[in-house]
Amino acid sequence: MPTSSTVIGAINPFTKVVVAVCLIVAGLVSPPWFALVMVLIGLVTAALNRKLKGFLKLFAVAMLTMGLFIFILNLIARAGEPVVWRWYFLAITQPGLDAAIHFTARFLVIGVGVMIIMHTTDLRRFSRYLEQRGISPKATYVVQSTALILPQLVGRGAVIMDAQRARGIETDANLGVRLKALLPTAAPLILSTLTGMAERAVSLEARGMTLTGPRTSLLSVRDTWSDKLARWLAITALVAYLAWKVWQWAH
Repeated sequence: MPTSSTVIGAINPFTKVVVAVCLIVAGLVSPPWFALVMVLIGLVTAALNRKLKGFLKLFAVAMLTMGLFIFILNLIARAGEPVVWRWYFLAITQPGLDAAIHFTARFLVIGVGVMIIMHTTDLRRFSRYLEQRGISPKATYVVQSTALILPQLVGRGAVIMDAQRARGIETDANLGVRLKALLPTAAPLILSTLTGMAERAVSLEARGMTLTGPRTSLLSVRDTWSDKLARWLAITALVAYLAWKVWQWAH
């Protein structure tokens, strides 16, 4: 089902990006519990946009794994007093526990904010809206291609791995075997990526990317008064919140 057919998908993509960025900035200066608020917001918005399954999968595979790694690394690497728990040469201190909670919460705020943008914003509509606002099509293409490069690499890597397995190369055994299979897999991935970039440049040239003058597009992104109001409210709320935090720190 098209994203624009949902409640969240019908919102102007620039509005969603602005609100998400404001939430991220607010979360970076907030107590650690704000990370739980971000996760809740992400779950609700993904569910309203009918992308909850993909959101949960990415959160479980990427965010929880990296968050746990950051938590443990800060927990055992920070020395100080008092010592909360000790086991042989490992010691958990109160400064280490505070740092682990702090940095893990910041990571979750940024990561979940990016995930909210990924699962609620149509990149094609966002790029088109930027063009409507006067941004160069070349600049919007850079934004779009940068956001798509990782999924393209993952998909192309999966195809190459399947091809290598079909040729009899073992890729699913122990760590040593996987490291040996890395070079035969990485070389085609790099070469195919470079070839794809060259082919994409030729196709863009054939479609008139470098031509000047007015352009006509079949896609038009609406910017309603409610979108403008939501953006200004988000920015105003962020500025007021930052001013309140500065006042708290000063006193």
